Amino acid sequence: MNRAEPAALPPTPRSARTRKLSARTTAIAYLFLVPTVVMILVFNYYPAIAAFVYSFTDWNGFTQPSFVGLRNFTEMFTTKVFTQAFWNLLWLSLVKVIISITIPLLVAFLIYKVKSSRLQNLYRLLFVFPLVIPMMVILLLWQFILNPDVGLINAILSWLGIPESSLPLWLGSPDTSLISIMLIGFPWVDGVAMLIFLAGFQSIPRSIVEAATMDGAAGLRKLVFIELPLVLSQVKLILILTIIGTLQGFQTQLVLTGGGPGYSTTVPGLIMYQEAMSNNRLGFACAIGVVLFILIFALTLINNKYLKSSTEYGAE
Repeated sequence: MNRAEPAALPPTPRSARTRKLSARTTAIAYLFLVPTVVMILVFNYYPAIAAFVYSFTDWNGFTQPSFVGLRNFTEMFTTKVFTQAFWNLLWLSLVKVIISITIPLLVAFLIYKVKSSRLQNLYRLLFVFPLVIPMMVILLLWQFILNPDVGLINAILSWLGIPESSLPLWLGSPDTSLISIMLIGFPWVDGVAMLIFLAGFQSIPRSIVEAATMDGAAGLRKLVFIELPLVLSQVKLILILTIIGTLQGFQTQLVLTGGGPGYSTTVPGLIMYQEAMSNNRLGFACAIGVVLFILIFALTLINNKYLKSSTEYGAE
């Protein structure tokens, strides 16, 4: 004869005092968030919304803006300067994306394969250390390296026997100025990207690697079919950050070439800065910013849709 199981006790209702304390704690937590939310609205969202509104106006930053419709956008896409600027941006973006993914990924993989943890830390420190150098110092150093008269590159080319009359002008010539911009940062091992890729490799479960090794995967085959698919999340992150940084960036051109010679190194971000700060055409500059925002947003959506890691499939 089975003995009857005791009935489960009903849950004890929370006391009114406990509910009051919980509500008070939640209210205080939200109260602490108010300054952060206000700062984000004022310094992030308001400028973005204002830029969209002013992009349809003729405004110099001082007088009352006047509505001009799509005139700013029409001027942007029908001017030769902007056509050249967008082509320059396209080439710079393609090269920057390829460099930012391949070389740091290769360096991270080589460090990941080092057996000694002490050597791993040493190599990681050596590649991250350049991050403490200010960007302005790096640009001025490369300006000296690319100098056609006393620069290091032309000195090496002269030592190799190339006549002085055949030495490139680098930043001083429309034919080589854009390539010179691409050369900056050689050997292009971005410390942040390398650390992100290295973290991705180190997060791969050892059981997966060991199982692949037992199945006969080794060397390049294991890298292509096992390890790379498991770090695609990191590749996607670096791709997004590189696209955003390249489309927004103009500091290198501003410091080294001013967009020249001619318009050979001009990019939309530099024109936006010059129109706003030098020509007082803030409405036109806002229109350029809106176009760049749309480009970045569209490329980010495409990247998120079509580049997925094996570790993301379970979320669908």
